[in-house]
Amino acid sequence: MDDKKKPTVVGKIFGGIVLSFVILMFAIGVQFVVAVVMMIGPAVQYAIEAPGDVAYVMQKMNETIQDDIFMANITVIATAVSAAVALFFYWIFYGRKKPQHEKQYLREKVLTEKNALMFVIATVGLYFLALLIADVIGLISPDTMEAYNEMMDMAFGDNVMMMFLAAVLLAPISEECIMRGLILKNLQRYFSVPAVIIIQAVLFGIFHMNWVQGIYVLPVGAVLGFVAIKSKSVLPSIVMHMLYNSMSVVVGLLPVFCQTAWFCVIAVAACLAAIWLIWKRTDAVNRGTA
Repeated sequence: MDDKKKPTVVGKIFGGIVLSFVILMFAIGVQFVVAVVMMIGPAVQYAIEAPGDVAYVMQKMNETIQDDIFMANITVIATAVSAAVALFFYWIFYGRKKPQHEKQYLREKVLTEKNALMFVIATVGLYFLALLIADVIGLISPDTMEAYNEMMDMAFGDNVMMMFLAAVLLAPISEECIMRGLILKNLQRYFSVPAVIIIQAVLFGIFHMNWVQGIYVLPVGAVLGFVAIKSKSVLPSIVMHMLYNSMSVVVGLLPVFCQTAWFCVIAVAACLAAIWLIWKRTDAVNRGTA
């Protein structure tokens, strides 16, 4: 921890957890405000078409919300604004103050071919782990899983380009600057590394605002938090997050059995084994050159 004085319990609760939760709520609020603002236009238009007819306005607004293109536009614009705001605040508080030795550490120690390979393998394993958790949730509560899938379909519809722009490019920048940037950095002032990883992972789950996604992203948030701490940068976690979100497109092109529970178990085990082997080989090389 950077502070010389040990944080008090009150400091940990209010300075660490409460402030981090406030940051989280602010990030969610930005997206909510953008969505509301975008809905005001159609509402005003319908009110002008039928002055005083509340039922007509409500009916037309319901139709508008059901429109895939309209909802995809809201998702993309809200995510873009959120990414811009998150990136701005992260740069103001941490990015522009980043010490030169941390930048050098990132270039020389983190952004290596072996680490890049481990990042990719870990991301693939995390995706199949998330699929496996989602399968378990589907077995326990099929109705909940069906409702979740309908919600995700409504957010993007069949617009692959909109989904790619929002989910693969913009959302990782927004979420990593918030979660592994502002929130993780704040938590590091008050808690040990294991506690920081757990707390920010839980907040990452809350950020998604539905318990299905909130549960299966917990291991994702934990690993991304670990990577951000070890690399002293949000850049690797942003790239991993982008790769993770793009996996749905990649896996969708594969045979159906690649999404079965058994395949997910095998894929996760294979990824863990590959990371362990790379880690051991790297450790052996380092000991040999020491």
